[in-house]
Amino acid sequence: MLRRIASGIFLLTGIAIGLGAFGHDSNAARLAIAFAKVSDLDAQTVSIVLAVWHFCSGCMLVFGAICIRIWWRARQGRADFAPADLIAVLYVASGALTVAYTGMRFFWVFVVLGITLFVSSLPLRARPAPP
Repeated sequence: MLRRIASGIFLLTGIAIGLGAFGHDSNAARLAIAFAKVSDLDAQTVSIVLAVWHFCSGCMLVFGAICIRIWWRARQGRADFAPADLIAVLYVASGALTVAYTGMRFFWVFVVLGITLFVSSLPLRARPAPP
């Protein structure tokens, strides 16, 4: 039963990470408007920041897809959790450091997603008991 619950939580966390890409990218227009209000920024700098912004959104989508793929392979008993562990570490570290640097509590979401991803993977790593 614990394995089934952990599996659902792992899947939902992977989906949340992937869907985060759309929330992140939807703010690109607001970012462009904010940059337009700053007169001493050149157009190339703004273009580079926006390109990196879109790239980060793409990374979130790919991270979510990786987690979903790991979940699928775990159901078949042949998952490698190393990529999910790296994603979890990145989310925890970047979330905590961003909160420390900016003071914006929103970034605790990344910490929660990273911890949830890792903790929910633990029961999935164990070999299921034979029936």
